[in-house]
Formats: sequence, structure tokens, C-alpha cells
Amino acid sequence: MKRMTVGGLLIIGLGASLALGQYYGGAYIDNRASTAGEGYARGMADIVRSQGAANVMNSQAAINMTEAARRDMENREQWTDTYFQMRQKNKEYRAAEKRPRATREDWVRYAAAGKPERLSPSELDSVTGKIKWPRVMMRPEFEASRADLEALFAKRAAYGGGSWDEYAQITTAIKSAEQELKNMVSQVPPQDYTVAKRFLESLAYENRMPAS
Repeated sequence: MKRMTVGGLLIIGLGASLALGQYYGGAYIDNRASTAGEGYARGMADIVRSQGAANVMNSQAAINMTEAARRDMENREQWTDTYFQMRQKNKEYRAAEKRPRATREDWVRYAAAGKPERLSPSELDSVTGKIKWPRVMMRPEFEASRADLEALFAKRAAYGGGSWDEYAQITTAIKSAEQELKNMVSQVPPQDYTVAKRFLESLAYENRMPAS
């Protein structure tokens, strides 16, 4: 069958080659094959050329199909990654929601852990109310605050406590000293600044505690 087909094509090609003759601009141009061999060769050339064109088109189609498959695979992989990422985030959110809520005892413990340390007897004498100030706070800038706090804590120790008005006065004096300390943060060594800051925090905490 294949031989018959090729043979038929050769006959057609040969006939076409032998029959080619056209007029161009009033002149007759003879494109016919001069011999049967030439007609056969032309027919074979047409067949080869047609097969080559078919191969090129088939190859391009295969490339297009491969590219489409690759893109489809990439899209599927991206969708899969996104899906599992969303699942992981949802899992973490649900786990966070299931954690036990802090109880009242927990909040008390947290507050106690963050409270300032109480001053030692050498730093604040509970009998006389005398205060031993950190080195930085002996500077002239703190003179007014020191005088107010020493008088208020001495009165507090003498009476075993203080009124609400005296509590407010101590709070105001401590805040004034803290502000003065902030103003000189660039003028004092970091370690001295930290010591003075913690001292004032502890002194404020002593103001909330009952006098010993």
C-alpha cells in the first residue's frame, strides 16, 4: 500500500513537472522537466519537503504540549504549598486558642515577679525613716527632692504610717526625682543611672507598704 502511495505521488509529481508551462507577461515560460528523471527527482523533492514541514509542525506541537504540562505542574505545586501553609497557620492558631487562660493566682504571681525589691534597713531605716541615697542622687540637682522625701519618711516612721495626703506627697517627690534623673541620663555612667532608677522604684514601693 505504501509503495502504491509513493508511486502515485511520484506519478503526480512527474506529471506536474512535465506539465508545468505558464505565460508570464505575454511570454511563455516552460518549467516542465526536460526528462523523466528530472520529473522523478522533482516529485521526490516535493515529498521530502512535505515530510519535513510535517515533522517541524509535529515537533512544535510536542514542545507546546510539554510547556503546557510543565506550567500545569508548577501551578499544582504552588497550590499544594499554599494549601499546606494555610493548614499550618490554622493549626497554630487553634493551638494558641486552646492554651489555658491565666487565673487570678497567675496574675498575682506575675505582678509579684515584676515588683521592685524592698530596700534594706541600711538603705531605709524603718525606725527613724533615714534614707541612704545612691551616689548619683547626692548631686545638687536632687537636693530639693531629697529634703522632701527625708522629711516625709521620717514623719511616716515616727507615726507608724501616714495619711493619704502624705502618701501623695511622697509619690509626687519621687516622680520629680525620677524626672530629674532622666534629664541627666547622658551625664552619668549607665551603671550609676540604673542603680538610682531602681532605688527610686523601690522607694515608691515602700511608700505603698505599711510602715514597720
